[in-house]
Amino acid sequence: MVSGEGDLRPGHLVHVLIDLAAGEQTMSLTGAVRRVRDGNGALGIAIAFPSLSADQEDAIQDAVLRALLRRDTRSQRRPLLVFEPRRRVREEIESEIRSFGIPAIGVDCLADAVRELEDEETEYAGLVIHSVTHDPRAMEVIEFFTRSEDLPTIILPDPNGALCERAERLARLPHVRVPRIWSRAELRRALNH
Repeated sequence: MVSGEGDLRPGHLVHVLIDLAAGEQTMSLTGAVRRVRDGNGALGIAIAFPSLSADQEDAIQDAVLRALLRRDTRSQRRPLLVFEPRRRVREEIESEIRSFGIPAIGVDCLADAVRELEDEETEYAGLVIHSVTHDPRAMEVIEFFTRSEDLPTIILPDPNGALCERAERLARLPHVRVPRIWSRAELRRALNH
């Protein structure tokens, strides 16, 4: 699968140049389009290469694995933003997140959360919120960032598992996780998804 643009359909022949790694020769391949999937303005194109040698296939697989590892390494270094007004609770959440090897930065007010999310120098891997869900003004801003940026968000429920109405709507989005209860194990599960 590759991503691209253009008017391609199954059966079209394509010529693909694959730049595998610095210092390695660019691979030049001809293949046939098997499937085309349109998503968010970009095409996902499945291409069959009928005459790949074992070495070419290995080189492509190695390049894909290296790219996935680089992506995972970059995303692991990006911090999570923890938005929780109560200092003790915020520090507890941050401590739990850091214990999993993920950096965390905490804020206690809406203005700081907005400033952090709009700051171009720090890119956040996601947002973790807790009691803020009972602040209608704050939840409007959280909903805006979560919907407009597809910001991965973890909403930690109250001890009784309750969420406000706006948080329940957000919980239906694919990039929003809501653990059943606020516990270390549930937080780890939400972070891993």
